[in-house]
Amino acid sequence: MTSAQLSRRPAEPRLVDEPSVRLGLGGFALFAAAGLVAAIAPPAVPAATALVVLAAAWSLTLPRAQACLLGLAGWAFAEGFALHQYGELQLAPSDLALLGAAVLACLAASMVTAVGER
Repeated sequence: MTSAQLSRRPAEPRLVDEPSVRLGLGGFALFAAAGLVAAIAPPAVPAATALVVLAAAWSLTLPRAQACLLGLAGWAFAEGFALHQYGELQLAPSDLALLGAAVLACLAASMVTAVGER
């Protein structure tokens, strides 16, 4: 056997190919972005929008159910750190509208790429 033949290995799955790992990385990205939002205190609406857009961007790599979960996390971080103080979550009609928008944005992003379609 030649060295080229010896160096070829069957394709091994990478850790980042697991949807659960990508969900965790997306959650960490939201956590870091929420910390940045809390530290620099930008205007509430652009900060909340940025957190939801970040969640939707990570949802491009996720199956639908996990994308919805990341949308819920994006809403919680936007609610708790961009719109309200000290991590408070409120369920006023405008807050519930943001919840629906965040989950639907992440679901739509996931459906665009159709990751894990069954």
